[in-house]
Amino acid sequence: MSSHYNEIKEKRQILRDIYGGMMTIADLTRELGYGSPKSARAWLATVGVEAVRVGRGIRYETDQVAKAIVDGRGMV
Repeated sequence: MSSHYNEIKEKRQILRDIYGGMMTIADLTRELGYGSPKSARAWLATVGVEAVRVGRGIRYETDQVAKAIVDGRGMV
């Protein structure tokens, strides 16, 4: 495997250990170091991570978030 895929795998495991398979907007705000959920939503829109409705709430797949974070490092 390439180093890029290893980085995604590592980040995915770290996020899954902390947040499980799905993340809330509060989780994303904290993980990304933003001060407001509005900033996290803007980041989500720019990287193309799609929302998933779970019950009454909106969640984001941890695997997609991990890939977006690693891709944002300029490794691709």
